[in-house]
Amino acid sequence: MTLEITKTTKIVGRIKIDDTVVKTMTADIDDKGVTTHNSWLDNPEVYTTNRREVRDQEEAFQDAVYAAEDAIIAELGAGSKEKKGVMNAG
Repeated sequence: MTLEITKTTKIVGRIKIDDTVVKTMTADIDDKGVTTHNSWLDNPEVYTTNRREVRDQEEAFQDAVYAAEDAIIAELGAGSKEKKGVMNAG
């Protein structure tokens, strides 16, 4: 029997107009920086009348996801450089 533990990152964004949630978006980022996206409309009527503003917020959410992916990938790169340094030292 083994236990495998994987570190993941989950980002959830809720676009609201006043107190109404219009759209929910999630991004699950695995330990290699690969993202799976999911989104749904919570209120299609409000979405339709505010489509442009919602799209601006979708873009902001995507920027946050990219930043998280980049941080994970940078961390992976730093880790592999450290491993190479240890291997070359011996």
